[in-house]
Amino acid sequence: MRVLNIMMARGRGGLENAALDTHEALTLAGCAVTTVLNASGEMRARFPQTADVISFHSPFAWDPTAGFRLKRCLKDRPFDVILAHGNRAARLAQSLRRQAPLILDCHTTNYSARNMIDDIDGAIVLTQHYRNVMLKAGMPENKMRLVPNAVRIGPEPQPLPRREPIIIGGLGRLVPNKGFDVLLEALSILKAEGINFHCIIHGVDEQGHTTAMEDLRDKLGLNDADVTFPGWTTDPQTFLRSLDIFCMPSRREVLSIALLEALSAGRPIICTRVPGLEDVFQDNIEGLFVDIEDHKGLAEALKQLITEPARRETMGHAARERSRRFDIVTIGIELRDALQSLCALNSKA
Repeated sequence: MRVLNIMMARGRGGLENAALDTHEALTLAGCAVTTVLNASGEMRARFPQTADVISFHSPFAWDPTAGFRLKRCLKDRPFDVILAHGNRAARLAQSLRRQAPLILDCHTTNYSARNMIDDIDGAIVLTQHYRNVMLKAGMPENKMRLVPNAVRIGPEPQPLPRREPIIIGGLGRLVPNKGFDVLLEALSILKAEGINFHCIIHGVDEQGHTTAMEDLRDKLGLNDADVTFPGWTTDPQTFLRSLDIFCMPSRREVLSIALLEALSAGRPIICTRVPGLEDVFQDNIEGLFVDIEDHKGLAEALKQLITEPARRETMGHAARERSRRFDIVTIGIELRDALQSLCALNSKA
C-alpha cells in the first residue's frame, strides 16, 4: 500500500510527532510512505535521512497555488490513500482527493474535524470518545476506524532508587490547554505542607519561551529549587525514565504521546480526567485520575504517591505492561489495515 502522509504544522508538539510515528509505523507494516512536511517546520530533522520526505513551502493557511504546486511535487510518486494530520493538511489535500481517498487522522482537541465530514472520505479516531463526537456530528460509523497513537516501547526500564526529593515531571507545550499552571498551584500546596519534591517541566510556549511559567512559579512562592523549566528535551524517553512520577494536568487532550511514553517508561501517572483518556490507563492501577482544574485534588494525588513508594513501584510495573498495547509495530499493522478497509469502502462507493 502506498500512503501519502501529510502534516503541515511547524512545531514539535503531539501533532508533529504523530506524523513521524505514523511514517515509521506504516513503514514497519510494509507500506511505502511519502510524507509531506512544512518546509519551515522543525520536524524534518527528526525523520530518517532515508525516509521519502517532501519539504513543501506553504507560508499561509490560505494559499490558492498550494494544490497545484503539491500535485507537481507528487507527479512521480503514486499513492493509494492520503492520510492528513490536522486541519491545514486536510485542506491542502483537497486538491488530491480525486486521485485517492482522503482520510483525516483526528488529533485536534477542538473537534474541528466535525466541520470537515463532507470533505473527507474517512477518519482515524484515537479514542472512543472522539468516535462518539464524530458520530454525533454526522460522520457515518462505517467511515471511521479507531486506531490509537503509537509509542516505541524500548528496553525494560531500570528500577529507580528510593530517593529524596522525588522527581515529578511534565512534558508538553507551555500553553493553557496543558494545565501546567494547575500543577504549579498543586505544588505550592505541597511546599506549604513541607513535602519535599523537585519538579521538571520540559517544553516552551508558542513564542519558544519559558519565562511566563517561571514568573507564575515565583508568584506562587516556588523557586528554581522546586520547579525548573529547561525548555524542550531532545530525549524524552530518557527524561521520563528518570522520573518518579509523571504528571499530565491537561484541560484538553486527544491522546497524548507523552502519556504513552510515560507508560512505556514504567512510571506511575497522575492525569486529569480528560474525556477519552480512560482508554489509556485505569485509575488506581497504572496511575491516578484527578478532575480537570482541581489543583487541590492534584496536590492530594501527588502527596499519596510521594509518600507511598511501594505503590509507585507497583503502578510503574503496571504502566509498562499497559504500554505494550500501543507498541508501534502493533499500531502500524492496525493503521495499515484500517486504511486498506477505508480504501476498499471508497472503491465500492
